[in-house]
Amino acid sequence: MAEATKTERTEPKKESTKVQEQREQELQEVNRFKLTFDDEVIKKVTAIATRQTDGILGMSGSVFEGLSERFGATQNISKGISAEVGEKQVALDIDVIIEYGKSIPTIYQTVQDNVSNAIREMTGLEVIEFNMHVEDVLTRKEYEEKENRSNQTSTTDRVE
Repeated sequence: MAEATKTERTEPKKESTKVQEQREQELQEVNRFKLTFDDEVIKKVTAIATRQTDGILGMSGSVFEGLSERFGATQNISKGISAEVGEKQVALDIDVIIEYGKSIPTIYQTVQDNVSNAIREMTGLEVIEFNMHVEDVLTRKEYEEKENRSNQTSTTDRVE
C-alpha cells in the first residue's frame, strides 16, 4: 500500500519587525521632500505669459468672475484660466479676447510656447495639454472702451 504524502501548509514568513520598520522609514524618506504648486500659481504664470503675447487683448472669465469684479472684488488676473496640476504635468484651458486683424493660429502657437516655457522654467512642470478658446475678437480701441466702461460701472455701483 502506498503511503499518502503529506503536504505541509506553511504560512508566508512574516518579516521581522526590524525589517518592517526599515521599510517604513525608507518610504517616509522618499516622501519627505516634495515640491507642489497651488493651481492659482500655475494660473497666474499662465495669465502673465499669455498677456505678454502680441494680439492678446485680455482674458475672459465666467459670469461669476465678472460679477465679483463688478461688485468690488479685486480684478482676478487668472480669470478665464482653468488648470489641472499634477506632480509633473499641467493641463490648461484659457479663454481669450483677440485683437482684430491678427492671425489667430499664430497667436495660439505663440501663447502655447510662451506659457509652456514659463511654466517649465519657473516650476519644472510640463504642459501636456493646452486649449485656447477665443471668446471675442475686438479692435484695440473697442477693447479699451469696453474696459473703461466696465471700470466706471464697477466704481459707481459700489455701495459705501
